[in-house]
Amino acid sequence: MNRTTKTLFLFFCILTAAELLLIYFNQTSVRWFTKPLLMPVLMIAFYTGSNIKKDKQFYFILLALFLSWAGDVLLMMKNMFIPGLVSFLLAHFFYIIYFLQTKKEKRGLLQFQPLIGLPVVIYIAIFLWQLYPFLDALKIPVTIYAVTIGTMLIMAINTKRKVDDDASTLFFNGALQFVISDSLLAVNLFAVNNLLLGLCVMLTYCSAQYLIVKGVMLNKE
Repeated sequence: MNRTTKTLFLFFCILTAAELLLIYFNQTSVRWFTKPLLMPVLMIAFYTGSNIKKDKQFYFILLALFLSWAGDVLLMMKNMFIPGLVSFLLAHFFYIIYFLQTKKEKRGLLQFQPLIGLPVVIYIAIFLWQLYPFLDALKIPVTIYAVTIGTMLIMAINTKRKVDDDASTLFFNGALQFVISDSLLAVNLFAVNNLLLGLCVMLTYCSAQYLIVKGVMLNKE
């Protein structure tokens, strides 16, 4: 990893810490200067640290990060929840494609242990069941989103045996933290608004994106 990429990753961590502080002190207006910078900084770090710039999988990750940036910005606006949800839905779609496409000639963990993804399915089902009373007209879009992010986690799990253990571990932990982040966000938005939940949402979200990007870079080294 070159010095520029290391510096950008450090800047990303500093921005994440700043976001957490601004959330804690309820400085919503100031967050317009920090939160929209998170994904662009990570995109540039990925670009400078990657040696596969002409590989189609490279663009899948860039698109996922760009759509995540769009989702970040849209969710900060009033009455833009659905567009923000769609942006993140598409971001997860590109992560799913990446996990499916990476070394697709090899068999993943699901081919050896088909039931390994069952706990994810059970979790998504129970989570939606508990959340449904709070969703009203948003039941269908939230259900589609939950199924998509659950699929993303299962596809990340399936990279085991397809890629190096270090890369598959990063993919799994990143995808898992994404599920945790979005679960906490849903609870915070629809059921119980809580400062601690807001902090955990941002921490796990930034960590998830960072771990997936690191996994992609490691997978291609």
